[in-house]
Amino acid sequence: MARYTQRFVVAAPAATLQQHIAEALQACELPVVYSTDDYVLAQEATGRVAFSKLVTVEVLIHQPDDRADRVELTCVTKNDELPLKRANHCRTIADLVAGAFKSRTAWQVLDSSDGFF
Repeated sequence: MARYTQRFVVAAPAATLQQHIAEALQACELPVVYSTDDYVLAQEATGRVAFSKLVTVEVLIHQPDDRADRVELTCVTKNDELPLKRANHCRTIADLVAGAFKSRTAWQVLDSSDGFF
């Protein structure tokens, strides 16, 4: 199973954060299928790639109690594909999502890091 984890610390208004996350994922052709106050799940639509390569993106929203102006987002991009090559479909989508999050004008990215598993 391919799995790529990215962490973003953003300065964003809490009231519109969910909407901006959904828009960033939609720009990557990953429609949101489930959402709560601290979690967003998006899945790649069927038809373009093999079923085992379909990507799921989970965004966990960590809003610290002491800092209302900073939000930490943990983004996990995964699929059932074996990551036998560095350039695989899941990695491509993970890079696309990271680019979409970093280029959002609705928030300011204060820090980001990648952890590839």
